[in-house]
Amino acid sequence: MNKDKDYYKILGIAADSDKKEIKKAYRQLARKLHPDINPGNKFCEEKFKEVGEAYSILIDDKKRLQYDILRGFINNTGSRATKQTQKAYSTQTTSVPQKTKKENKKFNANFEFFFKGFKTEFSKIFPQNSTEKKSYGEKQKKAPPQKGEDIITEISITITEAQNGTIRKVNILRTETCVKCKGKRTINGSSCNNCSGKGETSSYKQLSVKIPAKVKEGSKIRLIREGNKGINSGENGDLYLLIHIIQNSCFTFDGLHVFCEIPVTPTEAALGAEIQVPAINGFINMKIPAETRSGQKFKLSGEGLPDAHSGKRGDQVITVRIELPSNLTEKEKELYKELAKMRKFNPREHLIFEK
Repeated sequence: MNKDKDYYKILGIAADSDKKEIKKAYRQLARKLHPDINPGNKFCEEKFKEVGEAYSILIDDKKRLQYDILRGFINNTGSRATKQTQKAYSTQTTSVPQKTKKENKKFNANFEFFFKGFKTEFSKIFPQNSTEKKSYGEKQKKAPPQKGEDIITEISITITEAQNGTIRKVNILRTETCVKCKGKRTINGSSCNNCSGKGETSSYKQLSVKIPAKVKEGSKIRLIREGNKGINSGENGDLYLLIHIIQNSCFTFDGLHVFCEIPVTPTEAALGAEIQVPAINGFINMKIPAETRSGQKFKLSGEGLPDAHSGKRGDQVITVRIELPSNLTEKEKELYKELAKMRKFNPREHLIFEK
């Protein structure tokens, strides 16, 4: 225990936070700073150790009381308080004498109440006999069950999987009370080597999750009681999967039908060619007939999205766009000039202009 360190500040919590708030703050920081998430990052490694030290002190009633006494986080009721409350109390109880009898009586009552509260708190941690130990143990057993924290994670699926549904395997990092020390963090006065004195352990669990058909971007799937384990026999938290659909800017969709635009060279359009075009499941070959026009559409039957129930597939419609090459060489320019001399062609001759 280092009394010069502000363990509350390290965890980002108030000095009067309860155990639930302490655990929540620790878990969030531990996940963010864990060495497995930040390999080779010395800063995160040191912060991770510092957060663990703060947690091991504040989650332990005995160590926390000793720390609060050293730091002054005790108010006139014998309970933990913020620095501001403690400072106000200190000013009140150490002011200059010359009080009236009524004021002295009130001061003595507050002073006596403070030490009575302190004695009660101290006896919980250092019971004087077996009767007190039993009483405190029984009080601990009566602690109400608490539901475990929920887990939220993101899962990415393809457009086809979103349309038809799928089953995906996901790995979830869950925390639970240490089975060896039962959350007490120590065994026979020594730090538990199973959880490194944290009172809880983290482990990965693999789940097979069914993604329903026609799921939308940003949808949330809830898996009941697949979150972190509950406390004091409380039920587990829930697992929430946020759906992210991987988009391909090449495609647009209308139901099961898929649309895309494909550029071709002037030579391919004029003479015809066999080209590769992107499809839902990879690439397919498509024949371009001679004298193909820019904007002409071609339908590839059965190359769209499959229907999950009937098995029927939609079509893929390809729109051709003729694209001229850039940075023409002198030789290419000469050939284009020669072609222009050989074939007199005016694509605007059918236009009618009003005078």
